[in-house]
Amino acid sequence: MAITFTPSIVTTPIGVQPNYPQTHDVAHEGMLVAIQAHDVRSMLNQSLNVLPFGAMAMTDNTSGYDVDAVKLSTGATLNVGVVLDSPTFEGVSSGNAAYLGAPGAFPGTNIAADGRVGYPAKKTVNILRKGVIWVYSTEAIALGDAVRFWDTDYSATVTGAFLGRFCKTASATRTTLVNSGMAWLSETTGPGLVQLEVNFPSVTFTADV
Repeated sequence: MAITFTPSIVTTPIGVQPNYPQTHDVAHEGMLVAIQAHDVRSMLNQSLNVLPFGAMAMTDNTSGYDVDAVKLSTGATLNVGVVLDSPTFEGVSSGNAAYLGAPGAFPGTNIAADGRVGYPAKKTVNILRKGVIWVYSTEAIALGDAVRFWDTDYSATVTGAFLGRFCKTASATRTTLVNSGMAWLSETTGPGLVQLEVNFPSVTFTADV
């Protein structure tokens, strides 16, 4: 017999909490799959936009930006890794309002225009260079399928096909193929979360044209 739990809302996201949901989601976009050998680089979101978890990121070489600045990837060059969710949001001081959560909207107002949760503007970002991460695929995935990501927002036509999310099927001028250095480690029967192994700097890309 299945038992359904009603999750509780943490109303004060500071310090030790007396109430947590009795069950947790298996995963969420941008979550590290396991504490195994992995490489994470601290970079910077110097834009005025939220940088969503679980999305492909590239160097943001906008004039005047820091050498470690990153943004959502728009093609086959300058890619540096996948945006990794941080486990540190809940432990920050109450004076840093950018990282404080609100009930039902953790971590607070840091929601991208397309609805994804991510890093606030002008904050440090964790970029996964090597390891296994949960990402969102806009279609069913089987082991051995090609790995691609959306380098253009195509969500008006394909549900959830936001910039930086993943897929397997080529869409001319809208997706980039990962030639090597990434592989699916789980499957899904439709759009949803899937495990992706990442191994920079051996990753190579080709834009679908």
